[in-house]
Amino acid sequence: MGLPKTVRFEEDLEQKVEEYIEANGVKFSQLVNMAVAKFISEPQTIHLAPVKTEAFVDQAKKAFKKHKDAMDKLK
Repeated sequence: MGLPKTVRFEEDLEQKVEEYIEANGVKFSQLVNMAVAKFISEPQTIHLAPVKTEAFVDQAKKAFKKHKDAMDKLK
């Protein structure tokens, strides 16, 4: 058996977890173990999508304009 770990949920998720535990009669540690086991057993993939050149240039111009002072300090 591993060492105890601390888990912090966002407020809305915490409420859902408590409701699930009450409705299904499982212990908190059992629920966390089942959820983590399921999550890590499924493939996690990141789908990359190409960015349009125009959109990239527009965002870069905005970033350079917004952070002009920092860019000038790097020169």
